[in-house]
Amino acid sequence: MPTTSNRKRTQTIESVVQALRHFIVGVILYNQRVAEQVGVHSTDLQCIHVLVLLGPVTPGTLAECTGLTTGGITVVLDRLEKAGYTRRERNPADRRSVLIYLQPEKLQELGPYYDAITKEMNTHLTGFSERELETVLEFFSKMNSIRGDQTKFKDAKNL
Repeated sequence: MPTTSNRKRTQTIESVVQALRHFIVGVILYNQRVAEQVGVHSTDLQCIHVLVLLGPVTPGTLAECTGLTTGGITVVLDRLEKAGYTRRERNPADRRSVLIYLQPEKLQELGPYYDAITKEMNTHLTGFSERELETVLEFFSKMNSIRGDQTKFKDAKNL
């Protein structure tokens, strides 16, 4: 029979999982609303977020990181370029490919949707000790590795 401490631990773990699921759904729905507000597809906005994290990458790398096909990425990049968010430039390391760059001036238009949230998160995080922050970072690193995308992002950053 489970002890009270085991039951409490199980309940706490279940609560953490529920809170994480709630957070993920909230982020997805918020990003969807932002995409609608700025007039892009939600997938396009997610690709912008990936480019913010990685910096300039090839379309193939972007496809790999997002799980989209190369054809799908081409459609996304065409839309983002038309909307002014990205530009393609010849890859200096490989003449046969291009790199995708974000347009900083256009990217600034997204700031109002995220600046207040970022400021509030930073305010909350300053209330945590260094050890607590390390625990949060370890938690998110492990959660990202479950999906398997952390390695792709690390590899893409090293291009």
